[in-house]
Amino acid sequence: LTGNQGTTYVELSDCHFVADKALALRAGAARDAEALQQVTAGEVLAGLEPPKEVRPAQRLGARARALEDGKVGWIVFAPGPKAPIKPWKTKYVCKASVDITATLALRPDAAAVRRAEVGEAFNVAEGPAVDKVSGRRRVCLATAEDGVVGWATLRAEDGTPFLETA
Repeated sequence: LTGNQGTTYVELSDCHFVADKALALRAGAARDAEALQQVTAGEVLAGLEPPKEVRPAQRLGARARALEDGKVGWIVFAPGPKAPIKPWKTKYVCKASVDITATLALRPDAAAVRRAEVGEAFNVAEGPAVDKVSGRRRVCLATAEDGVVGWATLRAEDGTPFLETA
């Protein structure tokens, strides 16, 4: 508002805001910050600083397919040294003796091609895949020493690992 001599008596405020709808007044800019109070529609607020863009926390995502049921989706996580996923490796080391069989299906009458012993290293030829007969995750292994190729179970029923990535 200006007078007839050009003197400004009232200016629009750029540091006040009016809430259009009910919202939370939060302790911080993050969406999950503690709510201090509920602001009602029409309530006037004094701005302590000009509005600024608030970016959400950085997230990483990987599109993946589950081996068990084939469902496809996204794995989303925060970046950092403790990421919940890591690249798969094609080398496995035997942690507990396990039979290597000729087929993926782990039948009770299946004969072992050979037995993997603790400390042995293997290259992955195929898999990992879920055996529909036993419901266990298995991987097709190959050895450079004797050229044997066969399927081995990765974990026992109680979760004890037979093979782990090297």
